[in-house]
Amino acid sequence: MLHPVIMAGGLGTRFWPRSRKNHPKQLIQIFGRGTMIQQTVGRVESGFPAGSILVVTRADQAEEMRRQLPQLSSGQIVAEPCGRDTAACIGLAAFMLRRTDPDGTMALLSADHAIEPAAEFVRCVKEAADLAAQRHVLVTFGVRPTEPSDLFGYIRRGEPLAGVAGAYRIAEFIEKPPRARAEEFLRSGRHYWNSGNFVWRIEDIIAAIRDFLPDLHAGLTRIESALGTAREREALEREYPALQKISIDYGVMEKAANAVVMEARFEWDDVGSWESVARHQTPDAQGNILQADHVGVDTSNCIVAGEPGHVIATLGVENLIIVQTPDATLVCDRRRASSVKALVELLKERGYEGQL
Repeated sequence: MLHPVIMAGGLGTRFWPRSRKNHPKQLIQIFGRGTMIQQTVGRVESGFPAGSILVVTRADQAEEMRRQLPQLSSGQIVAEPCGRDTAACIGLAAFMLRRTDPDGTMALLSADHAIEPAAEFVRCVKEAADLAAQRHVLVTFGVRPTEPSDLFGYIRRGEPLAGVAGAYRIAEFIEKPPRARAEEFLRSGRHYWNSGNFVWRIEDIIAAIRDFLPDLHAGLTRIESALGTAREREALEREYPALQKISIDYGVMEKAANAVVMEARFEWDDVGSWESVARHQTPDAQGNILQADHVGVDTSNCIVAGEPGHVIATLGVENLIIVQTPDATLVCDRRRASSVKALVELLKERGYEGQL
C-alpha cells in the first residue's frame, strides 16, 4: 500500500507577520482556496484514500491541524514533541507505518508547496511508488528549472535508469547557488530544482537510516516498542528531543547509491517567501498583488496584504511588500523578500516574542 505522509512541522518565518510560531505557513491561507495544509491534503485526497494519509507536525501545531483537517482521524495526525528536521520526522513515520504495513511504500510530501495539476502529481507519485517497489530505489522529484533561481537547491542528474523514462541516478546535490552558477545550470539541461518530495519502500528508508544515521536509528528503535501503546507519548517526549537533527538530504540522499531523481511532470513552487505570491495571483493594471483593502496613487509592482476592514493607502511607492496584521506590520523591498527570516531573528533578539 502507498502511504502519503505530509511533513507539516515547519515554522514558515519568511511569511511573517501573517505566519507565526504557533500558526506557521502551512496553517495560513497565502493564495487560492484554503490554507496550505488544506490545499496539500486536498491534492493528495484526489488520488489516494483519506484513510491512508499521515500528517506529521509539531505538538504545538497539532490542535489547529486537527481543526483544519476534520476528515482525518486523530491517529492520522502525529505530533512531534519538537522539530528535529526531516530525517527524524521521516524516520518516525516509517517506524509507525512498518507496524501495520512493513511491505508498503511511502510518499513524503511537504505541506506548504504549490503543485498543479493535481492529477499529474498523483500519476507521478504512483509511478515513483511502482519504481521504488520494483527497484528498491529512493526516489525524489526534480523540477526542470524555468529560470536561474538562486532560491532553490539543485540536483544534477547522472546516468539514466535503465528501462525507465525520465528517471536518473543522482550525480550531485547542490545547495542554493549564486545566480551566475544557476544560469549555468539552466543552460546545461542536466540540473533540476530539488522539490524536497520523496517516494520509497518503508523498509528501504529504515535500512538507509540504519546504515547512514545509526544514532538516529538507535533512538527511533527505542521509541518503536511504545508505538501504538499507552506509553507512546511518554516515549516520544523522552527520546525525541535527543534524536540527531539532520535533513534527509544530508543524512541519507547524498550518501545513498540507490538515490534516483524522477523528472516531475507537474508545476511546482516551494512558496518560500512573500515574493512567491506574485507567481500565483493575477496582478492589477499597475502590477500590484492585492490581498487587502487598498487604495493607491502612483503605486506599482507592490504586494499588499492586510486584515479585512483595515485600509492600506499608498502613495508614490513601487516594488514593496506591505503586510499588516493586528499587532505587526512589515514593509519590505521586494528584492529582499527572502531575508525576512533574518528580520524575525532580530525581532527575537530585541524581545518581541509576543509578535513572533
